[in-house]
Amino acid sequence: MSKTIEVFDGWAERGRAEGMEAGHKPRAQAALDAIPLESGQRVLDLGCGNGWAARWLREQTGPGGSAVGVDAAPLMIERARAQSEGVAGVAFEVALFEALPWGAAEFDHAFSFEALYYAVDLPLALREIQRVLKPGGTLTIGTDFYEENPHCHGWPDMMQIPMQLMAEQGWIEALETAGFKVEKTFRCLDSRPVDPEWPAEKQASEHEFRTKIGSLALCAVSVQSD
Repeated sequence: MSKTIEVFDGWAERGRAEGMEAGHKPRAQAALDAIPLESGQRVLDLGCGNGWAARWLREQTGPGGSAVGVDAAPLMIERARAQSEGVAGVAFEVALFEALPWGAAEFDHAFSFEALYYAVDLPLALREIQRVLKPGGTLTIGTDFYEENPHCHGWPDMMQIPMQLMAEQGWIEALETAGFKVEKTFRCLDSRPVDPEWPAEKQASEHEFRTKIGSLALCAVSVQSD
């Protein structure tokens, strides 16, 4: 995990958090829109980066609601806090997915986009998320890194950090083992045009991903209490 943290701290220093926000947001929004948010609820954003999703979630929960973002990279959390100054009801913490610093049943919903596959121990991370969710609370996951997306398989070698590659069914089984019921899965597509300055091969693969493959989204409900 230390290598992963080093990579993302470096990205934060170089301003890549905002690039991730721009790249992910159109697909992530489809997953965010699937969360059954209500006024006054408390929401957890796992792998929050610069905090853009946590701020959006906070806005949707009304005056009595709150959102907390967690990230293992301290410089990402610094960036999230800096960009959230003056925003009431939103907070950020440095934490590992496998050791969340909250008691049981403290959150109504949890969200994670392009982050959980970096967990050192994914089964433990999912159990931790289930632990801090209230019974009936939801977990919504979005991921570009999954078996059915052939364009992502080389990412671990490219980034030189560990990543957990699973098929859609593998994600479903992992969630069910951790005490969730998967209510639906779907693909988040992206209609934006591809950057014409990219090499032709990259344009073709990105267009196929955005319009035909998309991000895998899973919506699950906590059904098991320890």
